[in-house]
Amino acid sequence: MRDPINKRILRDLAKEWKRYLVLFLLMSFMIGAASGMFVANGSMLKAFDGSYDKYKTEDGHFILKDKATEDLLQAMPENISIYEQFYKEVPEVSDGNDDAMVRVFKIRKDLNIACENEGRLPENDSEIAIDRMHANNNGIEIGDTVSVGGKDFTVVGLIALPDYSTLFKKNSDIMFNAIDFDVALMTDGAWEDLRGNINYEYSFRYDNVPASEREQKELGDVLVEKLAVIAATGGYTDNKDEAEALADNVDNWTAFLEDVQSRSDDLEARGEELAQRQAALEASSDLLMAGDPDTLAEAASLEEDAAALQADIDDLSSLQSEIDEAVEGLEELEPYADNENELTDFVPAYANQAISFAPEDFGSDVAMMGVLVYVFIAVLAFVFAITTSNTITNEAAVIGTLRATGYTRGELIRYYMLMPIIVTILSAVVGNILGYTCLKDVVVSMYYNSYSLVTYETVWNAEAFVNTTLIPLVLMAAVNYIVIARKMRLSPLKFLRKDLSTSKRKKAIRLPRFKFLNRFRLRILLQNIGGYIVLFFGISFVMLLLAFAIGLPETLDHYKKTMTEELISDYQYILKDYKDGDGNEITTEEESAEKYSVTTLVTTDGVNVGENITVYGIEDGSRYIKADIPEDGVLISSSYATKFLLKEGDVLTLKDKYSDKTYEMRVDGVYDYNGSLSVFMRNSDFNEMFDLEEESFTGFLTSGEITDIDEEQIYSVITVDDIMALSIQLDHSMGGYMDYLAVACLLMGVLVIYLLTKIIIEKNAGSISMVKVLGYENREINSLYVNLTTVLVIIFALISALLSVFGLSAIFRLIMSSMSGWLDIYVSPLGILKMTAILFISYLIVSFFDIQRIKKIPLTDALKNVE
Repeated sequence: MRDPINKRILRDLAKEWKRYLVLFLLMSFMIGAASGMFVANGSMLKAFDGSYDKYKTEDGHFILKDKATEDLLQAMPENISIYEQFYKEVPEVSDGNDDAMVRVFKIRKDLNIACENEGRLPENDSEIAIDRMHANNNGIEIGDTVSVGGKDFTVVGLIALPDYSTLFKKNSDIMFNAIDFDVALMTDGAWEDLRGNINYEYSFRYDNVPASEREQKELGDVLVEKLAVIAATGGYTDNKDEAEALADNVDNWTAFLEDVQSRSDDLEARGEELAQRQAALEASSDLLMAGDPDTLAEAASLEEDAAALQADIDDLSSLQSEIDEAVEGLEELEPYADNENELTDFVPAYANQAISFAPEDFGSDVAMMGVLVYVFIAVLAFVFAITTSNTITNEAAVIGTLRATGYTRGELIRYYMLMPIIVTILSAVVGNILGYTCLKDVVVSMYYNSYSLVTYETVWNAEAFVNTTLIPLVLMAAVNYIVIARKMRLSPLKFLRKDLSTSKRKKAIRLPRFKFLNRFRLRILLQNIGGYIVLFFGISFVMLLLAFAIGLPETLDHYKKTMTEELISDYQYILKDYKDGDGNEITTEEESAEKYSVTTLVTTDGVNVGENITVYGIEDGSRYIKADIPEDGVLISSSYATKFLLKEGDVLTLKDKYSDKTYEMRVDGVYDYNGSLSVFMRNSDFNEMFDLEEESFTGFLTSGEITDIDEEQIYSVITVDDIMALSIQLDHSMGGYMDYLAVACLLMGVLVIYLLTKIIIEKNAGSISMVKVLGYENREINSLYVNLTTVLVIIFALISALLSVFGLSAIFRLIMSSMSGWLDIYVSPLGILKMTAILFISYLIVSFFDIQRIKKIPLTDALKNVE
């Protein structure tokens, strides 16, 4: 027989449909957003993982200073297959952007094969295929003409390269830049004709794919050392110790042979001198025969010097075996001299931000969304619990009667848990439908607006089902069960008497001697303290989202402003060598030019091991670094100090990227610069630390463009646009979404506050009706309930705004700690006021409905169920 109590479900739903509708909408939206995130992430991660085999993604790449000879390539490690992926980096000009740089490759056939998102690959020398993301950002479409390296090409394809899923120009960059940086493919003929410096990049794949990232790292650490040794020795050996011993031998042999040659030259000069003296003596034979004292003395001296010369010759001849050994050793190395090269960069796939940044971002987004869902569902579960608790209080007599007629505690607990469970299930169903359809597409478009991703197919995601359906259902059931079961522990008699208090203390709390209305408000606050606590947490949740929506644009604007003020120089030129081909030092007529040195080391400890640190060598009295750099000490940038929690007196230990050589530096101060994680030292200390020539330097810092140095001698140029790439890209990728998020927060604030204030007013319906009976007007009643809530909402908004800024800072620090570089979150006082204003607008909308709700409470409620 059907349980009669279940007939009340539809009646309860019809009576409280607004409350359940709000809860349903909130949960459906949050579950839908989370489901869309999980499904989109899962689908794209599967496509990303599949691209390793489908598009032959590299296991890493390295760059050599010059093109490797065939003999050098033959000497490379046997556990990898190597593929040429040379590129030229040249200017790109289009209608949407005349200040971009494009990295041009030949069409790839064996490794890092392009995914053709739209169009096709080039088929003749006048065609080009460019990155889809860059094209979208700059309004370039198939059929448009772009200028690349001063030559016009027709765009025939929009592509995604598996080794450039995120457009990082350099692996050490803090952020990718899909606006001013592009990658492209050309035919072999077009590439050969393109003017520009060739970068000799070689990609590789392991013959046996590493099973884990740990194994990849272990293999990578060994491989980079071998590659560096092989390149430096021209393929003679891949053993570091043998190479170091060889280098010592070469130095010793060279020094020894130079000494032998010097001694030989000296002996030859002495022999010639003796020959001249002998000839002069023979010409004076008459004097010698006559017994001239001076002539006799010269003859004796000549004989002694000849004997000394012969002794030295005999001594040098005794070294013949050592000479032969040195000559043979150097002759043995001669075939390798033509193969000698230099490893300038090595990036394994697991550490390549252009490959790994996007999937890692997917993972962090999923984790953050999961936490948000759990927190939000927990808040709504407590809202449901409070609602159900109030319902139980209002229906105490009915519950007492049901218990007295035979209904068990378990049956009533199941009944009152039924509606939260039903609403949660319906929300999960609708939310998952939304997640697999429109909201999934929103997430996908957001990612495709930031990353250069290959095509994907939507796949079923079991993790999404667990996180958006099962866990919310368990949370909702657990919270409501705890609250309802606690209420149902009371005896049927207590329910019939409406005595639901579990405390034996009956005396009311004594209130201060305020005016009557103020004491009444205080009593309302104390009686509804649980509801107001949940209201505070609901407001705090909305505020945290608002802090992100308002804080990120403000952070980017603040970064732009401070970086233009703190920029080291407008141009940082890095030369291939500080001397030209003739051995002369490279100079420039640019008046603002100042010599400097720069290299990159990596951290060995701290929050992010392996983080790139830029080390600068600065000239004394620099016009660009306005600080007194101590001798034998260093200054560190403020961003470096903040991220790694460093202070004056600490000792840094940094490591060379391609060997195990480490360098220790004493921190003597912090330089106010946030452009990069940097170390500043004197150029003389720089050259000494890195074993460079005393007059060596890397390039020039300038405020103007250098035009009198051959482009072939320039390795790279860093400009203000490179430094500002972070803010430009983030603003483009997420700036527009922040406005939508702010509007969503406004709507969410309306729903959350509406729901919670509705519960509070309904709980006090009897008291409101009583004060109406006592003659109080609606305006006075509003001052008791609505105005009290207004004051509390303002206080909650201000407190939660400050807390959300601290919370956002902590979250942002956690995120930035795992990324390259550093960026401090910035929320201005005006931003905090904006957050508070948006929330207060939400409350003003709700307060209108609260006032109407109070008006509709009849006077007869005060007379109901009065014993």
